[in-house]
Amino acid sequence: MSTLRRGTSTLLVSVLVICLTLATPGHVCAILSSSLAGAIDVASGNVTIQGKTDAGALVVVNGRQSRASTAGTFSASFPLAQTATIAVVGKSRPGFSMLLNLPVIPSFARHVLPVMAFSYDGTSRTLGLAGKLTHKPAGAVKGYVTDAEMRGSTSFAVGKDYRFSTTLRLGTGLNTLHSYVRYLLLMRYTLPDFTVTVGPVPRTIISLQVGSPRMTVGGVVKAIDAQGTKPLISNGTTMVPIRAIVESLGGSVGWNAAARCLDIRLGSRTVTTWVGKTTATVNGSSKTMSTAPTIIGGRTMIPLRFVAENLGCLVGWDQPTKGVTVVYGG
Repeated sequence: MSTLRRGTSTLLVSVLVICLTLATPGHVCAILSSSLAGAIDVASGNVTIQGKTDAGALVVVNGRQSRASTAGTFSASFPLAQTATIAVVGKSRPGFSMLLNLPVIPSFARHVLPVMAFSYDGTSRTLGLAGKLTHKPAGAVKGYVTDAEMRGSTSFAVGKDYRFSTTLRLGTGLNTLHSYVRYLLLMRYTLPDFTVTVGPVPRTIISLQVGSPRMTVGGVVKAIDAQGTKPLISNGTTMVPIRAIVESLGGSVGWNAAARCLDIRLGSRTVTTWVGKTTATVNGSSKTMSTAPTIIGGRTMIPLRFVAENLGCLVGWDQPTKGVTVVYGG
């Protein structure tokens, strides 16, 4: 097989994985459902999205909270090579949330990869992707996309005009996507796996930033607490005064001074932690945290991701701004 054909196949896989990384449910959008469509421009390294939801609905992209227009539209752009969090709190339309792990594309490959289209529907949870290759090997070229968690799979053919499109239904939670193309019978090429996390339909969204004493809850900026406590990073873990966050989500936090213990409750879930200990109890089962809770300036600081995820939240991290997004469905 020629080097050109092998390179072309590898580029095709790259294109597919890029789309899979960015897309989540919804190629065909149902009436009265929040939807998303966008384009991945590999050459510029940018991703642009446009969406449709209720007028004035809360929209969060990488921690930046805004409102949909009077027509219910919203748009945003962000770099390709990072983790992206997108959440929409619909009013009459179902909302959605997703956490996307985006690939780093080598600079030498960017100029040969085409702009790709993707779509997402808040109700059907069906991944939709489409594109046009810049090159295609002679003969039949068939692609496959599988989801390790859902064990779903779909196949598609690349047409004579170099175009292709396909859909794949994803499940709530983590979706590990495998993508490859095959031609000339047994020749097959793959790339590393990528993930898309489909989160809860949002009821409450909180945005925080390391080093800032303020947070945004449902589009409203407020102080984290009266003491001006700021989230910080300790041993690579974002630590926060958890009471303000849990209470903003509708939960409660109890403190046992003698045992130096926090009892955190949200809905039917409970998380119990102890100052100075990495062991926690989650719904009665023992789990281990990467960093122990600690008291700083009279405030108990807790690992945010561990607690929030075990309370049923989706947690997103934006490295450029050191921002955290917490999405709760209730």
